[in-house]
Amino acid sequence: MDYFWNEFTGKLFVPVVASHEKGITVIEQIRTIARQCYAWTLPYGVSAAETTDVADGRIVSRSLLDRLDMVVRDTRVYGALLARQRRADLESHDYGFLAKCRKS
Repeated sequence: MDYFWNEFTGKLFVPVVASHEKGITVIEQIRTIARQCYAWTLPYGVSAAETTDVADGRIVSRSLLDRLDMVVRDTRVYGALLARQRRADLESHDYGFLAKCRKS
C-alpha cells in the first residue's frame, strides 16, 4: 500500500469481508489503511460469516443481501460525490489535502 497512496488519495474504500466470524478486525484494518492513504471509507463495512450467510458458495442470508444492496447504493452515491469533489480539488488552486497530488 505504501507505493499506491497517491492513487488512493481522496478515493472511497468500501470494506467487504468474508470471514469465519464477523471480520470486524479486518474491517478496522482496512479503515486504518485507507486513512494512511488519505482515502475515505464508508462509516460501516459488510462482512459475511461462512456459517450463517453463505452455504455451498451461495448467499443464503436475506440480511447479507440487504447489506450488499445498501453498500452498492452507498458506494455509488458517495463514490460519485467524492469523485466530483476530488476532480474539483485537483483542478483548483485552493490549498487542501489534495493539493500535493496536483500535476504541476
